[in-house]
Amino acid sequence: MSVFLAIVLLSLNVGRSALNVGRSGGAIKPVVTFTPNWGNILYYDDATLTCDVPSTAPEEPRTYHWYRNQTKIEGGQQRLHIIRSSVGRDRGDYQCQTIGGNISDPVFLDVTQNFVLLQRPPSAIYEGDPLTLRCHHVKDFNEINTKFYKDDQEIKPSESDSTFHIPNITRSQSGRYKCTKQIQRYDLTNVIEHSDESSVKELFSPPEIKVPPSRVIEGDEMTVRCDTRLDPLRGGTELQFAFYRDGRTVRRYKESDTYRVPSYQLEDSGNYTCAVRTASDTVRKMSDGIHIQIYELFSPPQIKVPPSRVIEGDNMMVRCDTRLDPLRGGTELHFAFYRDGRTVRGYDVSDTYRVPSSQLEDSGKYTCEVGTRSGSVMKRSDGLYIQIYELFSPPQIKVTPSRVIEGDEMTVRCDTRLDPLRGGTELHFAFYRDGQAVRGYNVSDTYRVPSSQLEDSGNYTCEVTTRSGSVRKMSDGLYIQIYDNKLPVSLIAAAVIGSLVVIVISAVLIWKCKTRKSVSHEKAHQTTSKAVNNADPDPQDVCYTYLDISRLPKGTRMKHEDLTVTYATVNM
Repeated sequence: MSVFLAIVLLSLNVGRSALNVGRSGGAIKPVVTFTPNWGNILYYDDATLTCDVPSTAPEEPRTYHWYRNQTKIEGGQQRLHIIRSSVGRDRGDYQCQTIGGNISDPVFLDVTQNFVLLQRPPSAIYEGDPLTLRCHHVKDFNEINTKFYKDDQEIKPSESDSTFHIPNITRSQSGRYKCTKQIQRYDLTNVIEHSDESSVKELFSPPEIKVPPSRVIEGDEMTVRCDTRLDPLRGGTELQFAFYRDGRTVRRYKESDTYRVPSYQLEDSGNYTCAVRTASDTVRKMSDGIHIQIYELFSPPQIKVPPSRVIEGDNMMVRCDTRLDPLRGGTELHFAFYRDGRTVRGYDVSDTYRVPSSQLEDSGKYTCEVGTRSGSVMKRSDGLYIQIYELFSPPQIKVTPSRVIEGDEMTVRCDTRLDPLRGGTELHFAFYRDGQAVRGYNVSDTYRVPSSQLEDSGNYTCEVTTRSGSVRKMSDGLYIQIYDNKLPVSLIAAAVIGSLVVIVISAVLIWKCKTRKSVSHEKAHQTTSKAVNNADPDPQDVCYTYLDISRLPKGTRMKHEDLTVTYATVNM
């Protein structure tokens, strides 16, 4: 006859896992285990019950008391309680207790009168536990064939093995299990079956991601919790937790069910999941995903410069513009400014960098950086090139006339070009000779010397500045030479010597001319005497020479009438 029981599947090593330490009033609770580890047996089977006290309890001689169905078993004062040739009265809940200690939780032993029994462990079965089922038959019968079924589907045909083992059971493996066994005694052969409804209990609930608070702003310390509930009867089971963002691991398995980030950033936004597993990794569960949005504490900063066109000397203000989250309006932000990658102002609560009088060298690529006081959130702006335009061009020295003679009126001009947009700007000019001021600042760009003297020669520079002195520029130097208007003694001596040389040259030329004429007349007389007789009775031959002194000594000024021309005439 088949007997149907409600089976609760149990983990392997129930003896070990059942040794949970319970405390009540400071005492340690013992645990009852079965050997062999079956929660149901047939009539006339033997069983040994052990009262196990956790190793944390003090080791000392103990006296034990045993109870069945809350009734004390007389004579049972040992750690082991042995049942031989069990019968129906041995069926019930067993407990044990040490003197002065707590009583154990009850463990049920079922004693069945049947030919075949599907045996199971005594305690509840949880997911992840290994499970062994045994198709057991009464003594004095020979077994011929054993088969196992789940929900009427054969799962393990066997002719010799009377056990069916599941290394790591899952909840999906809950169901109605049965076994059939062909047994034989003498000439009688029967096929007998026994079934049991098996249920796998949940070890822990599917995890859920929990994020307090609901709105997370960058820079906050965010805590992501992987929430699950462990079955109270397995409260000592060690669980491990892992966390993922967008499918990538952000924290590997650890015992803590919390993932903390001291300062969350925008890039930490994403779809978060967590996984829970047992330390042995026999049970693993993944949570559903939850999208966590990290909101900006403040917007990315931007460089702003009023006015859009900055001219040297202007009061330039560079602003680092950002918008703070309204919910965090009291957050203190600090600002720093950079030009071409170099710091021009360190962190300060002011979002503005001021240059009272901007110069050309203040041109460059500007960026700014914004951060919280703690530095938990830092953001840098894009670069903005700021060009400082010239208020006026670098001055140049110009002199009139270009060649200055002693006594001349000399005009030295400091030439510059003012920006057309600032045509009304008042400029002041100063002049220097050999580094010494010859005229202080004045609105006139011209320095006049009515009658220049030799000592006015020198290296001239000029300087231009605004009235406030915010922009100041110096010209390059120009050497101005004042020339002497008198002939020096050396020039007079040179002129006398030159005249003597002219006279000598003229005499030589006249002599050569006279010689050529004499020879010419003699030849003419011999060949043309007739012509000579008819000639002018008073002929005169004239020989001319000319010398123009036109090259004057350097620096000498002469009028046209001062030019000297020397003529020499000789009558032949």
